[in-house]
Amino acid sequence: MEPVIKGVLDKLPPWSYQLFAVVIAVGIIFYFVKTLYVNKRFSDMISDVLRRDDRIHTYQEKMDAMREKQEESEQTVQQTLSAIRNFESFLNTFNDLRLVKDPYLVLTESSFLLQRMLDMLAIDMKLKPGVHHRCGIWLYEDQMLTLRFSSAGFPKHYVGERALHVDRSVAGRCYRKQAIVQIADVTKDEDWERNVESKSPYKALLCLPLGSFGVLTIDGLEPFHEAGRAIGEIYAGLVISVLTEHTRSFDRWAMHAVGTAGLMGKNFPEEEDA
Repeated sequence: MEPVIKGVLDKLPPWSYQLFAVVIAVGIIFYFVKTLYVNKRFSDMISDVLRRDDRIHTYQEKMDAMREKQEESEQTVQQTLSAIRNFESFLNTFNDLRLVKDPYLVLTESSFLLQRMLDMLAIDMKLKPGVHHRCGIWLYEDQMLTLRFSSAGFPKHYVGERALHVDRSVAGRCYRKQAIVQIADVTKDEDWERNVESKSPYKALLCLPLGSFGVLTIDGLEPFHEAGRAIGEIYAGLVISVLTEHTRSFDRWAMHAVGTAGLMGKNFPEEEDA
């Protein structure tokens, strides 16, 4: 076979080798061009697929965010409806309490009502399962805000003992300015002072003024949302009304007690004379 091929090549004119070289060069060039074209098409196809995957991933993220937002909106609606139902019950109880004539009974029942309201408010503030809140009513006296009513979460010995200075506390700022204070992380606030006795995990704080009476505080593990703030505001309004009735009843009861003591004092000489 080799002699035949060699004989054929020997008989070819010189220019045929040049033509053969040109043909081979053209073939090589065509091969490389075609290879580059195919590779580019393949790369474009891969890039397009990747872009589609990115778009799908982006759409998926948007859908997940919308779904999460929808679920949060549904939870907020349910939370608000539940709070309104509970608030309506407390409002009816308060209206019934205003009709009671016995001031001592009003004193005791109004105290029980405030305690129940705080316990329920701590529940109504929950947006998600497993989230905990604690609520307290701090009454003002002599430049101090003293914890008088509290929900679960506060140590029992805090009631009547734990006090905050109006000039050196976040609750005090709320009282001084008579404005709502909402803080995501109270440990970063300039008016916050660490309580060395406390190991509380709460960081979010919502303070609502109670007029001249004091401040309603709500502690949370997570920042409060607008629905939670609104719930706190309507509860604070009712707390002011209950405290007003409580104070009036105390004055009536004190006047009645003083009057009774006076009558008893006047009777003592008569009994001695008798």
